Amino acid sequence: MTALAYKIRDTFSDFWLEIELFFDKIFHRNKKETVGTRNLASKDKDKEKKIEEKAVTGMKQEATKISFGLKMLRMSSKDRLYFYDQMATLVDSSVTLIDSLSLVQAQTTSKGLKKLYGEMIHHINTGMSLAESMYLFPHIFPKMQAALVEAAEKSGNLSVVLIELTEEMEANQDFMRKITGAMFYPVVLVCLSMALVAGMMTFVIPKIAAMYDQAKVELPKLTQAVIDISDFVAASWMILLISIVGTVVLLWLFFVKTRIGRLIWENFVSIIPIVGRLNKEKNLMMIAANMGMLMKSGVLISDAFAITEKTIPNLHYQRALAKIRHGIIMGKQISEMMGLEDIRTQKFKKNKLFPLQVAQLIHIGESTGRISEMLFKIKKNFHKSIDYTLKNISTLVEPIMIFIVAALVGSILLAVMLPFFYIGTTIN
Repeated sequence: MTALAYKIRDTFSDFWLEIELFFDKIFHRNKKETVGTRNLASKDKDKEKKIEEKAVTGMKQEATKISFGLKMLRMSSKDRLYFYDQMATLVDSSVTLIDSLSLVQAQTTSKGLKKLYGEMIHHINTGMSLAESMYLFPHIFPKMQAALVEAAEKSGNLSVVLIELTEEMEANQDFMRKITGAMFYPVVLVCLSMALVAGMMTFVIPKIAAMYDQAKVELPKLTQAVIDISDFVAASWMILLISIVGTVVLLWLFFVKTRIGRLIWENFVSIIPIVGRLNKEKNLMMIAANMGMLMKSGVLISDAFAITEKTIPNLHYQRALAKIRHGIIMGKQISEMMGLEDIRTQKFKKNKLFPLQVAQLIHIGESTGRISEMLFKIKKNFHKSIDYTLKNISTLVEPIMIFIVAALVGSILLAVMLPFFYIGTTIN
């Protein structure tokens, strides 16, 4: 989606939210007046109690309804990080939950986020917890983050978990910046080289071909091949462009939106020498980080696996986590489900998804009762490995891409220059 489309969507969302805010004020005022009249008219305590219970039930049922504007609302990772950072600071300073949300609401400039925070404050006033209000907006707050907040509220260490969640999100964003930085240069170089080749094929080669036709010189095979490709591109560029765009869209829909396509793509990525290992380590790092935070916050192991299963995009690891969760319910150990049968004899069933190192550390955590610590250690190890690999890739990719671009452009220039030698030979 282009930036213009995002801008149109946000404008439409803000317009709809303004309409909802207008009608909310009118109906909310009428509702308050009706409730006040009922309270004054009722004298019987039992009737007052029933009315209050019905009012609370009605408010909670109303809270579960999400408006159209909030369904369209999306929170960027930067805004989500800011939300958790501010909430952690305010809650840690002994500010009440309602006041903390009100301060965050006052500081934001987005009308959509103001509406969101206002809805959350309204839900908490009806008796909901912060986690329950977050569960109402799964498209804004991931389930794992809501589960962490829920466990923190039950254990009474909300500020600690919010601080840890903020630090984890900052680390993840820094990690994604490293990956983006490592891939930025190769992608830009490929795009520029493709644009250069397309420009030469469209504007330069046809003029040179016309000149050679006038000279009536027998062209070398390389030159003739380049001219033929140029003629084909010039004559069918519209069909070629539509075909390329259509093929890319169809492949994207198949490999991203269908389950069988995603499985095929994941299998293909796994066999690429360096990329496959990076993808595997990235998934293991995400699993270890999510599981470690959930278990440290007091979430049950089976629930932690169920939540992590939904946060991992890789389908193979989703199935593996579901299998481990069912094994835990049946009384098996996590390390056993990952392939480690006996730590003393190093008996290990080869597992494509979980290396022996992971199973060993999990077994140590199970034996000592410190699984969450071992999970954070696994995450740290894979983070170091990925960081080291990315540095090496960025060092190696630059000369390789320069060589590929030079070879491509050099081949076209050679094809253009070869007939000049033939012309000189003919004249001599």
